[in-house]
Amino acid sequence: MTGHSEFEALEAALPDMARTFVADQNAPHCLVVVPSMTFNQDLLRNVVGVEHYEERMLAMLLQLHTPQIHVVYCSSATISEEIVEYYLSLIPGVPMSHSRPRLTMVSCDDLSPRPLTEKLLERPGCLRRIHDELARSKAGAIVCMNTTDLERKLAVELGIPLLGNPPDLDHLGSKSGSREMFREAGIDFPAGFEHLRSMDEVVQALAALKRDHPGVHTGVVKLEEGFSGEGNALYRYEHGEDEEAIRAALPKHLKCQAPAETYESFSARFEIMGGIVEEYVDGVSASPSGQGYIGPLGTLRALSTHDQLLGGADGQVFEGSTFPAAKRYRRRVQDDMMQVGEVLQARGARGRFAVDFVEAGDRLCAIEINLRKGGTTHPMLTMAVITEGHYDPVTGVFRSGNGMEKCYYATDNLRADEYRGILVGELLDAAINRRLIFDPVTERGCVFHMLGALSEYGKVGVTCIADTLEEAITDYRAVVDMMGELSAQ
Repeated sequence: MTGHSEFEALEAALPDMARTFVADQNAPHCLVVVPSMTFNQDLLRNVVGVEHYEERMLAMLLQLHTPQIHVVYCSSATISEEIVEYYLSLIPGVPMSHSRPRLTMVSCDDLSPRPLTEKLLERPGCLRRIHDELARSKAGAIVCMNTTDLERKLAVELGIPLLGNPPDLDHLGSKSGSREMFREAGIDFPAGFEHLRSMDEVVQALAALKRDHPGVHTGVVKLEEGFSGEGNALYRYEHGEDEEAIRAALPKHLKCQAPAETYESFSARFEIMGGIVEEYVDGVSASPSGQGYIGPLGTLRALSTHDQLLGGADGQVFEGSTFPAAKRYRRRVQDDMMQVGEVLQARGARGRFAVDFVEAGDRLCAIEINLRKGGTTHPMLTMAVITEGHYDPVTGVFRSGNGMEKCYYATDNLRADEYRGILVGELLDAAINRRLIFDPVTERGCVFHMLGALSEYGKVGVTCIADTLEEAITDYRAVVDMMGELSAQ
């Protein structure tokens, strides 16, 4: 069979595998976690410490709370045992002597700026180690960040299905695909144009946007495969409104959101991948998002709502999130997200997805779809396991196993040059001494991630869990104070 037909056979077998897992929970099952950042590598270089973003999916180690699960965790470079043991220590009710033997770490020893999946496919030794672990299980599947042809090849090579979205449907989560899905779902989204292939078409689209909507003062140009807002650029119409004026003004006045991006580099990327132009929604008061999941059997369910923390010069770059979203629009966000989910479901999409919105007055406007795991995945997954709780889609709140409502403040971007040189052990010791580390008795405290980026880049992620958002923010501020003290030593 060809690679495509082999993959189709794996896809066809996925529902039966899912039923087997539910029906026979005593049988050993293997999750192969491949946290590959299979995106445009030039764009990823704009993200500080991006090689450590693979560590965000270390939250999947918490799946070892299920005694029959074996996890194979792949990475570009070796992840220290100190970090691995920290995650395993978070699992409630499972001693490390039981979880560690069910975990296999596979490293490519390669930090070159390429997708992890590509590195694995080049290394027969790594693939053999994964095959050996799969042979001990009744069934297995690949869990990855996003899915492309590379992940399809890996699935065929290993002979196990992908739990993520089928690669042929990856375009549904692009910037153009998002606009198409919003239109089909019948929800509000910005005026604009999709499937643009050149900067000349960008000029035409910007002129048409202003002509059709005179009240728009700024246009947003987005690369089709932009990541965390780094692929966005703004054009303010004060520099010209018709095609001739925009064409002349664009090289000097297109404002890229990634600090290292220039007009020349941005336009070169646009010519390769294309993108969209849409209105910059004015009067934005908040940026919520809704997360959903389409399972292997095609079932759709709501996972959470969040408020996004946006930074950058113009508030276009994702920096973190708070859970849950504000009460005033929480239900609307979830309902609109589920409408989009129904469209994705009908198209055959699968796995986790998120729909980002902005609130502007009475308007709740959908901005984009992330048809993959993202910045809100690992905080919610972590909280669900360590508090043994669940999200209630009726109320939009999360309750721990003890019935207490839980909130959190999470960021991937706790960063300062002064933090460089702080060791992981120093950070964890300080958090324990200040009683900031997560306490399973009080169900309050902080969980750190991307610890591998701390000493080199002065950057770390943290999720602060508490009964109220105010308490979670208080704990985050205490972590910031602690980091300042550590860097001053």
